[in-house]
Formats: sequence, structure tokens, C-alpha cells
Amino acid sequence: MKHHLEHVMIRLSITFFLSLLLLSSVLHAQDEGRIIFTDPKSSDDKVLSDDDLKPRTQGWGGDLMIGTDGFGIGFFYSYTFSDVFSIFANTSFSEAKDDRQRDYYDPWYGQYSLNKVNYVFRIPLFFGMQYRLFKESIVDNFRPFVNGGAGPVMLYISPARGDFFSSLGGGHTRFTYGGFLGAGAQFGFDRSNILGVNVRYYLIPIPEGVQAVEQGNLTNANGFYITLTFGTAF
Repeated sequence: MKHHLEHVMIRLSITFFLSLLLLSSVLHAQDEGRIIFTDPKSSDDKVLSDDDLKPRTQGWGGDLMIGTDGFGIGFFYSYTFSDVFSIFANTSFSEAKDDRQRDYYDPWYGQYSLNKVNYVFRIPLFFGMQYRLFKESIVDNFRPFVNGGAGPVMLYISPARGDFFSSLGGGHTRFTYGGFLGAGAQFGFDRSNILGVNVRYYLIPIPEGVQAVEQGNLTNANGFYITLTFGTAF
């Protein structure tokens, strides 16, 4: 099941990257003349100034993660050095599943797994860099980028008994390290708002392994995610 989801996510990512390349060839900035932008939040067609279009120095917000292991949430803080380069700190909370886990759905009891022993949650604290692509070739309301980060990762392992929330008690923590590589784009002329999408692949080894299913230990907490980013800049 997880392998099938990974193939679907990879196909979606390829489609996303091809869309970036297509848009980069279509949305060329004008070499002659001046493009005038109006404020979409203003009723009197106020013209945006150069200061309105400049990137803000700091930003923070949240992430909604959709991936092969289910859903997750995250938070970030970023600092911009120029219109193309920024650094960030990011943390998130998501589940790491074993490929051997077998999930079933019952109309009365919902989804359950017969061979699941423990829940394994990944909580990384990554520090990284982001670089904007094609700045001189694409209009400013579409800003593709590549990014990556690394740092410590806390794993929270709790027994898989009862429902999801009751199983969170009585767990223990393990620590490891990891990182991610990604690509995406931010949208909109208004630089006070952060809105974007980021495709990421997490690489998180677990050297000694943790048991998630009856068949053996989970040796990594890798995961593939499409992340929707919302935030504000100042």
C-alpha cells in the first residue's frame, strides 16, 4: 500500500516539476515597458509601489503536510538575506509507518492494523536554506525555489492500543538525525503574506531500529510529503 502511495506521490511530483518548467518558459518578465500591479485588497485600484513588492526580512507560519505516511503539521521561521536567498528553521509532527504495516477498514470501527505494535512519530528540528530560481525570467507572483535542511530528530514511540489518542500515553523518546531535500514555489505579489507549496523527501535513519510492526524493526523514518505553506512576513 505504501509503495503504491509512493508511486502516486512521485508521479504528482514529476507533474509538479514539469509544470514549473512550463510556467518558467511562459511567464517571462517583460524586457520593455513597465508592468503596473494593483493592490487586490484595495477597492480603488491602488497601484503597488516598489516597496510593496520588495521581500520582507522575516517570516513565520505553518505547514500542512500530505504524504505517503498520512498527514502532518509543521511550523517555520525564515530570515531573508536577498530576493533569492533565505534561511529557515522548521519543525513538524508526523507519523512514520513501516512498509509491512497492513491496514484494514471496518465500517463500525474505522481503520485498524492487525500487525501494528507501536506508533512511531517523527518530530524533526531542521535548519536549512532556500534559493529562488528563475528570478529574472518569471513574473514576481510565481517564485519557484529549491530548499534543503538538516538537524536533530526526536522519535516518539507509543504502544498501538485502543484509539489513536489513548495510545499517545505511555510512550518513550529516541533521538536521531536527518534532513530533507525539496523544491516548490511561492505565489502572489503581496509579500506580507506567505503562500506556497513544497515537495519534500525526508531522510531520517534509525541506526538501531524501532519496532513498529510484529515482523521486525523500522530502520528509517524516511517520508515523501507535499507541503502546503501559509504564513506572514514582516
